[in-house]
Amino acid sequence: MPNPVSFLRRRVLRGCGAAAVAAAAFALPASHAFAQDYPDKPVKIVVGFAPGGTNDILARLIAIKLQDKLKQGFIVDNKPGANSAIGNDFVAKAKPDGYTLLVSSSGGLTTNPILMKSLAYDPAKDFEPIALLGTFPLVVTVPASLPVKNFAELVQFAKKQPDGKLNNGTPTTSFVLVAETIAEKSGIQFTHVLYKGSGPVVTALLGGEIHTGVLDSPAVVNQVKAGKLKALAVTTGKRSSALPDVPTVAESGYPGYDIPIWTALMAPKGTPEPVLAKLRTAVAEILKDKDTVDKMHAVGLDPGDADSAALGRRITSDIARWSAVAKQAGIKPE
Repeated sequence: MPNPVSFLRRRVLRGCGAAAVAAAAFALPASHAFAQDYPDKPVKIVVGFAPGGTNDILARLIAIKLQDKLKQGFIVDNKPGANSAIGNDFVAKAKPDGYTLLVSSSGGLTTNPILMKSLAYDPAKDFEPIALLGTFPLVVTVPASLPVKNFAELVQFAKKQPDGKLNNGTPTTSFVLVAETIAEKSGIQFTHVLYKGSGPVVTALLGGEIHTGVLDSPAVVNQVKAGKLKALAVTTGKRSSALPDVPTVAESGYPGYDIPIWTALMAPKGTPEPVLAKLRTAVAEILKDKDTVDKMHAVGLDPGDADSAALGRRITSDIARWSAVAKQAGIKPE
């Protein structure tokens, strides 16, 4: 005669297995149905800077393209402050349903953890990478009235200042570290003045309030072409398509210098994979679209891709890279 306890245990386990299979059968179609319906209401894209900088410009371009492709509103929401930490933290704590996304600078994801104490979010644990939207150079920019014509003259100008330093406007921590790599190469010393976005830094340059801005090319290209600002050098190894007459830092006497900046599209951790896959597919197509590519090239951006695994690795490697730069420059978290 079968043991009644063993018999009952087998019946219960078989029942649990059947229930689990049934639950999985219902869950899988529901997940796919959710992805098929997504988005069925407007999607918010948060930018952690004031309007006018690269992240804002790129977010608005991508929002328009996603709206056209997915037939739903994509709305850019600027939440500037604290080197983009306010906006990034808002998205990190948002409901992970695909309706709150983040366009983040590389600084928000890779230098804020190095330079900011008690950062409320963890770039590696709190976000799902969707796509590298684009890379771009920073541009060593000065007011049109500053009496220098090239980078070498800026170095000499800096040495003649009473304290030997230039006031450098910056919207984010990553730009501070890039400026410090320039300082280490050239001997320039900077006093960094923090603003809530590249747009406000451009305003300060136009008003002659600061000496320099090491800024994203999309934020300055129009003012440079209009003769209101002067571009002295770009930080990438090759010249910018938007500013082809501006030499690189490497061409200005510092061979091998090549530091691009990037911008990424992220979602809160836990966003359903089918939703992420739908967004990645849409963004991958957008980044290959000729109109998108032309508009990005016009402001000095090189389109990225939707390789989310590669983006995750890039975040990790850049954190290590900038940690070394901060240590070399003696910059401590604040």
